[in-house]
Amino acid sequence: MSRTITRTAIAFVVAALCFTTGAIAGSGTFAGLVPAGFRDSVVTPNQGQDPAVRPFKLKGGGSIDISTLVLQFGGTATHLGQVSGTGQVDPATLQIQGTMTAANGDTIEWIAGFQPGPLGEIEATFTFTGGTGRFTNVSGSATGPVALDPDFMFTINLQGTIAY
Repeated sequence: MSRTITRTAIAFVVAALCFTTGAIAGSGTFAGLVPAGFRDSVVTPNQGQDPAVRPFKLKGGGSIDISTLVLQFGGTATHLGQVSGTGQVDPATLQIQGTMTAANGDTIEWIAGFQPGPLGEIEATFTFTGGTGRFTNVSGSATGPVALDPDFMFTINLQGTIAY
């Protein structure tokens, strides 16, 4: 009797291992034994899950080339480290569309809008619209003051949230 129980237990463990090491995903020896609905419902890490919302800060400075309406900046941003950025000013809307590049090469695409703030300051709102690497499906926004000099040099200090 104990041999039968032992053999049954070993067979059960082997079958369970086969199912959990590939058969659930539809690629193992017993793939045909797993119901299709079960195989299709398996979720890989971060797929089909809400991205984590995290605080975001950017502190930097740069310049705008008035002849081409291109801006360039550099600074430090949470989740990116040292960052460089470029953008193109749309003269019709005065919005800027651009890219920030992290120290490791991952990028975040953004659109920036501006409003006058108190005491003649400029308030920027950056909306994150996509990216590459770990920021592929990024979303979120950050706002803060922009100090623009007469020679079109600027500093920026943004705070907000980012989800990826």
